[in-house]
Amino acid sequence: MRASRVEHDKEIHISGAEGIYKFDELERFLKKFFKRATEHPNGFPDKIFFTLEKIKEQIQFIKALPIKTVFCETPEKAKEIINEHLTKLGISEKAITTGWNVIKGQKMRGAALIDCLTGVRIEPNKERGVRVSRIHMDKKRKIQVLRKIKNLTSEPQRVIEAVTVASKVASCSEVVAEICVSDNLNYTTGYIASKEFGYLRITNIKKHGEAIGGRAFFVKTPLKIDKLIKFLEKTPVIVI
Repeated sequence: MRASRVEHDKEIHISGAEGIYKFDELERFLKKFFKRATEHPNGFPDKIFFTLEKIKEQIQFIKALPIKTVFCETPEKAKEIINEHLTKLGISEKAITTGWNVIKGQKMRGAALIDCLTGVRIEPNKERGVRVSRIHMDKKRKIQVLRKIKNLTSEPQRVIEAVTVASKVASCSEVVAEICVSDNLNYTTGYIASKEFGYLRITNIKKHGEAIGGRAFFVKTPLKIDKLIKFLEKTPVIVI
């Protein structure tokens, strides 16, 4: 599902959701996605798109990243901790700055691809970005995640969806790390993720009501960018 609104002749992303389901589950989840699109804190959409595709490719199974929570009192402290972790992974200051510019800039449906050394954005479509798709979390793993975070968040489904995305992204050898800040005005916990340190939830990554948000993947170059994008957008993955 993708919901959007037009502002000043430009399409603005409002909400998105997806999963891999059995045929007899579709109606129930379509209703859930419709409710999510029409009750989003970022406003009522002008358009809601539903796409249903029969999966013919072989599904890949990927291990979920381990989850940790880092409690920060202010966005400034959160940014400091994030920058420290990204720097330790060899990501340049220039690339980190580009990542923060993506978070604070225009809203995109997908993620920016940033060269981890030069800081140059290399995704083909700078307005759309790269959208991680065809993903789902295994029921057993979902229960384990819920137990781990039940006392830490009032929106556990949001964490499950984020861990699912981050786990697929981190499984790519080309990706060094990911940073994500929700564009939801009321959700102030973001994350960074990598194969090295797992999925780190960062509290107070932005101020309540702040209209910023975005996602960026820091990648090693040279790389076969078409191959990476095809995997992220088209290869069906279940996180276990």
